[in-house]
Amino acid sequence: MKGIGKRTTIAFLSIVALLSVSGVISLFELSNLSYDTDAILSASSRDMEVSKNLLRSAHDHSRAIIDIAIFGREDKAACHKALAELDSHIASVRDKAPAAVQGSLDTLSLYSAELRLLTENYKSSETVVIDSLNIEIRRVDGRKWYLEVYEPAYDRFIEQVKRYITLSHGELAPRAAQLSKNAYRSVAPVLISLLVMIAIVLMLFYFVYIYGVKPIKRINRSLAEYLSFKLPYKPKAEMVDEIKELSDNIENLINISKSNKKQGEDAI
Repeated sequence: MKGIGKRTTIAFLSIVALLSVSGVISLFELSNLSYDTDAILSASSRDMEVSKNLLRSAHDHSRAIIDIAIFGREDKAACHKALAELDSHIASVRDKAPAAVQGSLDTLSLYSAELRLLTENYKSSETVVIDSLNIEIRRVDGRKWYLEVYEPAYDRFIEQVKRYITLSHGELAPRAAQLSKNAYRSVAPVLISLLVMIAIVLMLFYFVYIYGVKPIKRINRSLAEYLSFKLPYKPKAEMVDEIKELSDNIENLINISKSNKKQGEDAI
């Protein structure tokens, strides 16, 4: 293969190779983008689920404490269940949590332990020693204890859960920014290959027109002028490879035709 055929084949194969390479790069980047997106969404969903569970368990513990302190319920099983759920939720994210969030989880554990201590130490009545001979048992004002002792501890725990949510989302922000960069990286090869392909197509059009279409039009016009008006066959165009060979062969045929015609006339 040589000449125009070789150049045309190389040109189109180059376009195919360029598109193939850019497609593979884009698929690779899109795969990474999909993985990063799944990781960020999973982490965000996990943090939101844990935060929701912490708030729900803390609310359950508060309701159980109200039943005990205000309504006089003696059974603390519901309180212990809510506290166990709190510790379980905190432990479920501790291993996968980044270092910046570990401190927030430690504080949550401390506040959870504070709630546990308040639960264990609460008694509906207390013994008061008046003197060595007189001992009085007084009932604890559960409403006052709840408002002055328990509720501040409960509020501290809730505020810490909110800080945990803020820190968790803050840790995801750089990954979201990196995700945006990866999106540009996945699209960039396609855009670059598109621009290069447009340039190659325009160059291919130029060379095909200059070295293919234009010479053939000039050959056809010069041949038509020779056949119609017996003008000399001299196409004025830059020709290479097979096009030049075609023009030379046409000129040779015309010369042979002229020579044969002249020999016939001389023979007569």
